[in-house]
Parts: sequence; C-alpha cells; structure tokens
Amino acid sequence: MNIRAILLLACTLSFGVKADCYDLAGRDYKIEPDLLRAISFRESSWRDHALNYVSPESYAIGRMQIHSQNLNHLSQFGITPEHLKNDVCMNIYTGAYYLAIAFKRWGYSWRAVGAYNAGFRETPEQEIKRKKYAEEVREIYNNIKAREEEKIAG
Repeated sequence: MNIRAILLLACTLSFGVKADCYDLAGRDYKIEPDLLRAISFRESSWRDHALNYVSPESYAIGRMQIHSQNLNHLSQFGITPEHLKNDVCMNIYTGAYYLAIAFKRWGYSWRAVGAYNAGFRETPEQEIKRKKYAEEVREIYNNIKAREEEKIAG
C-alpha cells in the first residue's frame, strides 16, 4: 500500500477514532502499536495539538511531533501543517511512516527508534542522542506494557 493510500485512509478514519489510530498505523506499517504510543507520549504526552515552536522555520506538530523539515517531502502527498495539527490520525500515520523509514534503514531496533528523534547522521553526538531517546521511549513502552498486563491480570 503506498503512502498516499494509507494517509488517505487515516484521514477518512480520523473522525473520533483517536485511540485506534495507533493500532491502524501499526498494522499498516508493521510497527507494534504500543511502540507508536510510547513515541507519541515521549514526543507530546499524547497532546493532540502539541506545538514545539523554535522559529518560523523550525517547529514540530502534534502527537508525533512531525518536524517542519519534513513538510516539503510531505507536501507531495498533499499533507499540510494544518492536516498534521488538526487530524490526529494523520499525525500518527505520518509518525509511523517516518519510523518505518528508520526501521527500513537500520532494522527493527532501538537505534532506529532513536533515529526517529535524532536522525541518521553518523556522529558520536547524534549516537548519544539516539541512545538517550531510545532509552526514554523504551521505558515508556515498558510502562505501557506493564499496565496492559495489570489490566489483563485483573
């Protein structure tokens, strides 16, 4: 399935299915949905309209904190900053898309999770940032999984 079809599906499903968007994006990109939830919590504390504004050229939008440096690439799919701000499913699917790119490049690994935030540049500084980010996400992920197990147990 190409990104345009997936993102179109996300748009059509975004009418109040917020909790399910992680599951749908995870299914479509073959990413464990709770990993997407963990990244989303690390990025925005699950705030739909989160905005991390550094300057007019540098900002991040929504639950998955999609960075403005990606907007030119995303525009070829018809995705605008307004979509990312106002459509929670679009934001989650877009985050899953970028995480899938990291997994394709470095395999399904914590290092690739770190690249979601710190990129692919091969410098010691970036590697430290990737490791720190991945550790933070892993801790959140483990907490999400522990809560699920508690619910099942009773």
